[in-house]
Amino acid sequence: MTATTRITMPPVRNDALPRIAGGLLSAVVASGLTVQQLRHRRVLRGQGDESFFETSTGNVLAYQLTEAEGPDSSPVLVCETGLCSTVEHWTWLRRMLGRDHPVLAYNRAGYGRSEYRLREPFSLAAAVADLRDLVREVCPSRPVVLVGHSLGGHLTLRTIEPLRDLVIGVVLLDPSHPAELLRSRMQADGANVLTSALALMPESARLGLGSLLASPPWLRWLPEDMRPLILDQFRDWKLWKATVREWRATHTEFLNHDGVLPKVGVPLRLVAAATTHARDPIQAGLHRELVGTSPDGDLCLIEDARHDELVMNEQPAAQVAELIREFTVGLRTCGLRPTPDAPEVR
Repeated sequence: MTATTRITMPPVRNDALPRIAGGLLSAVVASGLTVQQLRHRRVLRGQGDESFFETSTGNVLAYQLTEAEGPDSSPVLVCETGLCSTVEHWTWLRRMLGRDHPVLAYNRAGYGRSEYRLREPFSLAAAVADLRDLVREVCPSRPVVLVGHSLGGHLTLRTIEPLRDLVIGVVLLDPSHPAELLRSRMQADGANVLTSALALMPESARLGLGSLLASPPWLRWLPEDMRPLILDQFRDWKLWKATVREWRATHTEFLNHDGVLPKVGVPLRLVAAATTHARDPIQAGLHRELVGTSPDGDLCLIEDARHDELVMNEQPAAQVAELIREFTVGLRTCGLRPTPDAPEVR
């Protein structure tokens, strides 16, 4: 029998593989950066019809004021967005309400075409100051109704006192409550998840990795003509940098909430998503507390709607728009006017 000898050769070292892999990675990064630069330019172009105003903080806000289609004495509706949101998310409500109401919408500093130039550490008080300055600049002698969604609801409550000679009412859409992280386990757990999720977003997007973000499922809710710009914003570092800055300030301030709520001296309507109350009864109780800050407050639920759908999904937004119209008609029927002697809001 002839023995067969097997000779095992050592693996061949291929020094070209790391170079090839490195070259491919560099090409991917370079391509991503090019795409990111083009995307960022589109974000900075925005819708193209924005006006600009520099506030006392030094921030420059991009805003749009649309007048009602026909002659009307309706108050100006001032839209305040939630965290990680831009005015484009409000397109349904703005179009529905703009038929019979003047509407002022803007991006907070750092979002869209608005520029963040504040030199001191960011605080929610700075966002309140920006909103106050913008309303006084654009609507110096017109009655206004503040409409805020999520974090924007909290900001609108804090802006009533600085604008008490102009504000005749406030509408809160599934608003944040400053004690929610202290009293709701669900909100606290969600905050921890959000903090972790946001940690790498701005730099990853700046490095061109934003293109790897899948199109968010909620994008299909929005008007088709707005989707390309909203997707660009979602994949751009600018939105994520502003979100992280605002979230850090919100998280810190809410964890240190002193228990004092603003005493709202104007009519208030709180519109909540029914799913929010069903999933978290504590949040439902916090919403009722906010309604109680006004001598004339009420609470309305939108059935089968989720938090973001109140603004972004056409059907729930139509119900919200109708509730806002009903609310403003009531204000005019009562002949309400801004009052300089309204109680202070803390």
